[in-house]
Amino acid sequence: MRGKKIFLLLICLCHLCFYLVFLSFKLLDLSMILSFEFAFLSALLIIFISYLNYKKNILAKTKEYHFEKKPLMIFLKKMKKNQKILNFKEMNDDLKPNFKEKLQNFALFFSLMKFLAYGILVAGFLFLKNQNHLSILGYLSGISALLICVLFFTLRVKYES
Repeated sequence: MRGKKIFLLLICLCHLCFYLVFLSFKLLDLSMILSFEFAFLSALLIIFISYLNYKKNILAKTKEYHFEKKPLMIFLKKMKKNQKILNFKEMNDDLKPNFKEKLQNFALFFSLMKFLAYGILVAGFLFLKNQNHLSILGYLSGISALLICVLFFTLRVKYES
C-alpha cells in the first residue's frame, strides 16, 4: 500500500513540475493542457493494463507449483522454510524457443486490452488533431512525464531494498 501512495505522490509532483515549466515558458494554453492530460492519462492506462496483465500471468504460473498461499511479492526478502524444489525445463543448445513458447510470449506481451489502450492513445491524438487542439510538445510531455514517474519509482524500489 505504501508503494502505491508513493507512486501517486510521484505522479502528482511530476504533473505539477511539468505545469510549472509550461507556465514559466508561457506555453500554458488550452491545447497544451488538453494534449498533456490526454497523453498522460492514456499512457497511464497502458502501464496500468500492462501491470494487470503481467500480474494475472504471474499468478497463473504460480498455481502450477501449488504454493500453500499465493505469494504477495515477486521479490521475496526472506528465505521461507520448506521451500519446494523447482525442476527447470531443458532448452535446446542454441537457446531458440520453439513455436509454442514464442506464441506464449507473444500472447503475454500483446493482449486485447493493451491494443485497446494503444488505440485510445492514437484515437486521442487524432481527435485532438481534428479539433485543432493538438500540441505536439504537450502530447510528448504527457507521455514523458509518466515515464519519468515510473523511472523514479523504479529507482526508489531498487535502492530501498
